[in-house]
Amino acid sequence: MNALLGELRMVKVLHQQSGVCLFTHQWKWNLQAHAEGVDALVMSFTQFAREIDGGEVVQVHFDPSRIDQMDRSSTSPMPASSGGLIMISLQNETIQAVLFHDRTADAACAALTAFLQRILQRFGELFKHELQQLQPQLQASATPTAEEV
Repeated sequence: MNALLGELRMVKVLHQQSGVCLFTHQWKWNLQAHAEGVDALVMSFTQFAREIDGGEVVQVHFDPSRIDQMDRSSTSPMPASSGGLIMISLQNETIQAVLFHDRTADAACAALTAFLQRILQRFGELFKHELQQLQPQLQASATPTAEEV
């Protein structure tokens, strides 16, 4: 796993229904960029997947722009990367864990997915009591689903 640490950009744990960010850790992310925008992006992908077929977002690929690749390191939330970026998303009934990493080999992607699965599992175990206590406040922040409207 240590060899893969250089590939990591950011991990987030969000309350699944409300999209409220419960945890963020950044490895290689522009400090001037607003991480809250990433929360909104993840929620948009999640909502879009639900509306299409009731499914889940599992993986999203971001290709680097060919036009502004030279300027990307100074203006983008992510430092320049020749291979692009991948977002992996896993969820359980309460929380969603999202990992952004540099595009890499399939074997490394499988290891990073297992890493994210472990984060999802451990976060749920360690903060089970707190999540139960926060549930009413988080529920009040949730966007209604199509079935609830």
